[in-house]
Amino acid sequence: MILSFVTAALLVITDWQLSQADPESPILPPISTLPPQEEAPFRPVNPTRAGLAATLQSALNPDPIAAQTRLVVRLGDRQVVVHQHDQEIASYPIAVGREGWETPVGSFRIISMQKDPIWRHPFTGELFFSGADNPLGSRWVGFWTDGVHQIGFHGTNREELIGQAVSHGCLRMRDADAQALYAQVAIGTLVEVQP
Repeated sequence: MILSFVTAALLVITDWQLSQADPESPILPPISTLPPQEEAPFRPVNPTRAGLAATLQSALNPDPIAAQTRLVVRLGDRQVVVHQHDQEIASYPIAVGREGWETPVGSFRIISMQKDPIWRHPFTGELFFSGADNPLGSRWVGFWTDGVHQIGFHGTNREELIGQAVSHGCLRMRDADAQALYAQVAIGTLVEVQP
């Protein structure tokens, strides 16, 4: 119950911050854990403020999937394991954060989900809509933010890099695996990231 109120408060604050932003530039914070170095992190575009209302509703009325499911990320093994009712039901290979952009370790909850995310290049402003050129693939499942940067699971258009430490903190997956994971989780699902 307390977690629901905390989540709701965070979402209200986020909604307020978005309401202060320029409506012509509906960009979510970039996905990374550290300030940009040689290249900038991904920046998915926020589809609508209505999405925040749906997220708030989900936080206040948790989905049964969230209560029954948890994800265990084993960074060293480059795997995410899906558990339902404490039984392993699936495992997927992942790419993890590279040196200087390590994926954070700890317990988190899924805070955002988006089908066919749009990515805006942080330097050129070019938009990448869903399709083969989108670095986020066809699914986004966010579980960490510091209010500026975001980290989550997403598909990739560079599947040959799965199993390596190459991201800005995100957990890249084969796009088919990202779609399967998306269907197995909900807002509020526990994400345990282990070294």
